[in-house]
Amino acid sequence: MMLALALGMVAGCSQQESTIPAPTEESIETVEETQEIVELNYYSHPDEKGERNAIIKAFEELHPNVKVNLIELPPDTSEKLTMISKVLQAEDTAMDIFDADVIWPSIFAAAGWVEPLDNYMTEEEIDAHLPGAMYANLYQGHYYGIPYRTDTGMLYYRKDLLEKYNKSVPTTWDELVQTAEYIMSKEGGDMTGYAGSWKQFEGLTCNLMEFVWSYGGDVLDEDSKVVFDSPESVAAVTRMVDMINAENITPEGVITFSSGDARDVFFSGNMVFLRDWPSGWSKSQDPENSKIVDKVGIAALPTGGEGNESYSTLGGWQVMVSAFSEHKEEAVAFAKFRASEYSQILMSKELSHIPSLKTLYSNEEVLEAMPFLEDMYPAIIHAYPRPKSPYYAELSNILQVELQNAFKEHKTPEEAVKSASDQIKTLLGQ
Repeated sequence: MMLALALGMVAGCSQQESTIPAPTEESIETVEETQEIVELNYYSHPDEKGERNAIIKAFEELHPNVKVNLIELPPDTSEKLTMISKVLQAEDTAMDIFDADVIWPSIFAAAGWVEPLDNYMTEEEIDAHLPGAMYANLYQGHYYGIPYRTDTGMLYYRKDLLEKYNKSVPTTWDELVQTAEYIMSKEGGDMTGYAGSWKQFEGLTCNLMEFVWSYGGDVLDEDSKVVFDSPESVAAVTRMVDMINAENITPEGVITFSSGDARDVFFSGNMVFLRDWPSGWSKSQDPENSKIVDKVGIAALPTGGEGNESYSTLGGWQVMVSAFSEHKEEAVAFAKFRASEYSQILMSKELSHIPSLKTLYSNEEVLEAMPFLEDMYPAIIHAYPRPKSPYYAELSNILQVELQNAFKEHKTPEEAVKSASDQIKTLLGQ
């Protein structure tokens, strides 16, 4: 098991406004002001509540000579990757800064498409972030992004149902299945037991890795050698397949579920357990979206059994600077502001985004928005990164396809694991 973690096209521009006041801290990074107006294009997520425009407005008030244009990307992460990759591959100077998923830095850095940020950041600035979040941006000894949000898989559960039937929060996957089966038999109706994001997309890889690690397996070892074909990996895949085809605790159609689909079933009151990211918390407590307000608990994901540990997949987003930007100094200044305390507090309050800055885990505003955060800090700081490889996208797709084959019983878990392992070895020249 690889345990080398350091500790432990375009949708348009949003016109939303925000009344959140701009920061006034003198410590915010500034650039030399000139008479000339510099325009930066920031490719980002859709602006859900005007929060991204609020950040831009605050930055522009501190930098009157810089104008930042928000370019909204599609909601789907795979579509974001495709669009950003096309812009970078074309060496287009129109994109200065962009949001990047936690698995992208090594892909872009290996291609020479992004600006190394070592010379722009102090050791103090680097150390301010969670080590796992910064480690995700490290490629061949250089940092290529600044994290502004971290994520980790968590177990959501119906605390009212566990109390009703005198059941404990499960600590192993087998216990979860047994508890789910019991409550389903008592509740009847449309009650289901468990779901995650199990359709063929990146979310499936995140879910798979948590099962594999929890049984003691892995995909690559510390030397990037493929080690996926193992009894531990087979046990993990078997556990997932049996949830669907043997115990029948998952909702119908679970292998087509994205995060939103799984949440919908849980929030409707028809599921006992859910694997989700922390961003689901605020939605679970919103009466307009959820029928289970005040009935939800959050815990660490289960283990594969005695002697194994709980693991969660490291998620999150960073801001990166294009190597082809003609305004790198201003772009880096905005990148730092996008990852600043001001910006992360705002996003924590508005969208339940988990901060990457360590100091914010004791921040009153952040804890008021996400009261579970303090208790989940040990799990968050030890979230585990997916395999780091310039060929990660292809590697992940192989895992997704073969796991779907096992779900559909086109292959046994043993066959699916071996096929995936053989394909990854070929991909990596092993």
